[in-house]
Amino acid sequence: MNIPVTALLFVALSAVPGRALSTSTVDSLYFTRDQPGKLEDTLPLLEAEPDNPEALWRLGRSWVRLGERRDGKKAKLEAFERAKDALDRALKGDAESVEAHYWHGIALGRIGQTRGIMRSLFMIGPMKRGMRRVLELDPKHSGAHHVLGEMYRQLPAFAGGSRALAVAELERALELGPHHTAHYPALAQAYLDAGRREDAIRVLKALDGVKMPADPPDAEGNREEARRLLDALVSGSR
Repeated sequence: MNIPVTALLFVALSAVPGRALSTSTVDSLYFTRDQPGKLEDTLPLLEAEPDNPEALWRLGRSWVRLGERRDGKKAKLEAFERAKDALDRALKGDAESVEAHYWHGIALGRIGQTRGIMRSLFMIGPMKRGMRRVLELDPKHSGAHHVLGEMYRQLPAFAGGSRALAVAELERALELGPHHTAHYPALAQAYLDAGRREDAIRVLKALDGVKMPADPPDAEGNREEARRLLDALVSGSR
């Protein structure tokens, strides 16, 4: 019988009394999640630490990513609700955890997107407060600026949407996190919404200069999105 290496690792870790969670092992699996089964392999390792905030926020992160892969509203919501539950528990255990606050906001956002914005307006306040708390704890957290920027870009004006604030937050995200490839197409979209076509083209072209992306599994999708948008702008169809 061919037992996966990660399954053997889980058994080995479980057999050692008091053995702390290997966050480096979990993060290694997470950052190779483009390979089949790697993201799923994080779950038993993390679920074995139900009272560890470091494990719980990573569990929430994994469930967010699994939900993004699922088809169908019901299946997606199930995963995102599991993420939120894990992140609620992480924050109960450590109210100062930057990543728990961040991924909690991401989970709320995914739940809202899946249900529909108009049915989820009540989540806007908690999401904003969560991201502002992230920035209080870590002023250089580019992901929090990204989330705020996307909120301002996607929300209708009556719910707090603002093209100017979207650009400002996403510019700050890119300034703080130039190796995070998701910032580039997001800022380009914000520039386009604001009528700044040349700035959008400039940012999309700049993505080619990112040689060591912070999140490699996301990078190719971000690059493909940027290529499609750039092709449309250059051809004049946008």
